[in-house]
Amino acid sequence: MRRFLLTLLLALAATALGSALPALAAPKKAAPTPVITKVAPMRIGVGGKLTISGRNFKAKRSANTIIFRAPGGRSAFAKPRRASSTRLVVMVPGAVRRLLSGSAGSPRPTRFKLRVLAGKFSKYTARRLSPVVTAGGAGGPGGPGGGPGSTPSCDSSPDHDGDLLSNSFELQIKTDPCLRDTDLDGVEDGYEFQSALDLNHYPSVLPLPYPGRRPYPNPLDPGDGNTDYDDDGLWLSEEYGLWIRYAADGVPRVGRPQTLSGLLYSDGLQKSIDPAPSAAPLGSLARWALDIDNDGVLWDDERDADADGLGNWDEQHGRFTEQWWPSTFDGNGLPKESKYPDLDFLDNEDLPGLDAAADPDMDGDGVRDGADDHDHDGLSNSFEVHRPGDYLTDAFGPPAPGLNIWAYVNPFNPCKPVRSERCHRSVPFGYYDSDQAPPVGNPAPAGFPGSGVPPTPDN
Repeated sequence: MRRFLLTLLLALAATALGSALPALAAPKKAAPTPVITKVAPMRIGVGGKLTISGRNFKAKRSANTIIFRAPGGRSAFAKPRRASSTRLVVMVPGAVRRLLSGSAGSPRPTRFKLRVLAGKFSKYTARRLSPVVTAGGAGGPGGPGGGPGSTPSCDSSPDHDGDLLSNSFELQIKTDPCLRDTDLDGVEDGYEFQSALDLNHYPSVLPLPYPGRRPYPNPLDPGDGNTDYDDDGLWLSEEYGLWIRYAADGVPRVGRPQTLSGLLYSDGLQKSIDPAPSAAPLGSLARWALDIDNDGVLWDDERDADADGLGNWDEQHGRFTEQWWPSTFDGNGLPKESKYPDLDFLDNEDLPGLDAAADPDMDGDGVRDGADDHDHDGLSNSFEVHRPGDYLTDAFGPPAPGLNIWAYVNPFNPCKPVRSERCHRSVPFGYYDSDQAPPVGNPAPAGFPGSGVPPTPDN
């Protein structure tokens, strides 16, 4: 009987609890985060109509806010004219005009990041989804603020923006005569135009007309700055940087370039100077460090724009980048060598502008990079940037070890070519177990550093 009563009471309690549960407020589902997937048009004037596509917007127009953020961080706000969960239509507010770059009397086209507040904030748009806003007009066929073929705010001179292309010609090729860099990829219109001309013909043959479509350097393609059109190992943006900063190799430019004729570095030519400059004499350190193929002349990749004793390609992507060494000596063709443990030595990837080929003194110590010693092993970077092809037999034999101990160079390893006083005294356990070459060079000779070092490692 007791068991029956206990069972009955438990059943009644469960029934009461079950009936009470629906009365408890279920936790609210978190509002989804809005996401912007498309913006059109990508060039628009203040007052123009902008369409933002995506998801998780509010269907009620007043529940959405669009934020226009200028490069300096200041922002303007607007409510959409029309709204759905996937699409917002907004007029670029007049407040954006005050945020444009330049002066009040001469505002410049400016790229704005967008953000949507619809219950939650979306992320700010990446560059590819951040429209360029101009001072007036809606960005129609005739460009900002004018009808087809007009340049109402950009007629102060025949070349208003100073990109070395005339206003009228820019209208023909559909670039912006008000803006030196129409596609905002960091490379000026005139340079991309001239590089395209250079690429569109075999060297020493008269160029064909301007090829205004890809795969040429294109002032209307915002994504080609990291393309190497002429296959010399240097990107479009890198060769442009050398041209804009130097009037000649080792001669910093004063003022702006005055012509597109004979670009110092063109991304349409592997030999922007033709005939190519002569290399230093055989046996010299300059010849050893710069002339990669040892043919006695220097093409664009081998030249030394900043005159620091290291070649352009080496500083940007090659033998004076720390990652080049373990990537090259990786066990596939050449014996595997591990990167020096724990330390990150200074190279191009550590520079804010990724412009080592244009910066003669990366660490700012007053010593040019070639003469400097980034791994602090007593040997210059120019000495260590080029390793002889027979480095293993030279340094370790057979027939006898140490015939040329200097052959085992590496500018980012103080244990190579010789065991310097900066070489590690202990390493992580098992770190070198997969190496197929000695992790440490021969003992340093007496008097090192300071004496006994040959002119080049190819002794």
